[in-house]
Amino acid sequence: MNEVHELFDFFKDHLSIRAIAEELAVFQLDTYLSEMGNRNFQTAVVATPAGLMKFDAGDDRLMEIPADEVFSLNAPLLSVFPHIAEKRRVFLRSGGRVTHIATRSDLDKIPVRLALFGFVSVLETVLKEMVRTFVPKWEQSLSSERLAAARKLYRMKRSRSEEIDLVQCLHLADLGSVFSKEKRYRIFGNHLSRKAFDDTMRDLGKLRDALAHSQDMLPFEWREISELISFILHVLDTDFPSPTFK
Repeated sequence: MNEVHELFDFFKDHLSIRAIAEELAVFQLDTYLSEMGNRNFQTAVVATPAGLMKFDAGDDRLMEIPADEVFSLNAPLLSVFPHIAEKRRVFLRSGGRVTHIATRSDLDKIPVRLALFGFVSVLETVLKEMVRTFVPKWEQSLSSERLAAARKLYRMKRSRSEEIDLVQCLHLADLGSVFSKEKRYRIFGNHLSRKAFDDTMRDLGKLRDALAHSQDMLPFEWREISELISFILHVLDTDFPSPTFK
C-alpha cells in the first residue's frame, strides 16, 4: 500500500495549481469593459493608480482583490480546488505579486481530470485492501449476479497468469455494497447515513466512468465534485482503527 499512498500524496501535495493556471491579462481603465465583452471574460484585472483591482461580471465598480482569494502559484491544486468551485475563480501570486488566474473552466483541463481519476482509483485500491483485511465474509454482501461477475473476471485474469485474488476483481459499486451492509460505512464517520454513503459511492462511480471515457461534460457541478474529493481525502487521510466486521 505504500506505493498507493505515494500516488495519493503526489496528486494531493505535489501537483500544483500552476498546472492549470493562466497568465493574468491586465486591462486598462478605459478599455476593460469592452475587453471583457470581446473575450467573454467574467473577471477583469485592471491596472489603476492604486494598483491592480478586479471587476467581476455583475459588480458596479472596481474592487480590491481580497487577500483570501489569492493563493501561491505553487499551492497544491486540490487544496485550491474547493475555492475555485465556490468562488468561480482565484488569483495566484508569484514573487509577491498577482501574476496568474485559475477559473472553473480551467478545472476541466487534463491535469485535473488525471488527478480526479487517480484519486478515485486510489480510493478503490484502499477500499479493496480494507475488505481483504477486515471483512472475511464480504461475499455475503454481494448479490449472486455481482459475485458471479467478479468470479468470471477472476477466472479470465488467472487464465492470463495474472497474480490476483478475487477482491481485486471487485468494482467500485461492489465495494460500496460491502461497506453499505452491516453499517460498515460508519467506519468513515458516525455522521454518515446509509443513503449518504450509497449516494457518494454511486456518484464516485459515475465520475470515474465519465473520466475514463473522456466525456466532454462531467455529470456533476464543480461544487459536487469538490464534496466528492472531500470524502476521498477523509478516507485516505484518516488512520482508522482496526475494525471487527462480520
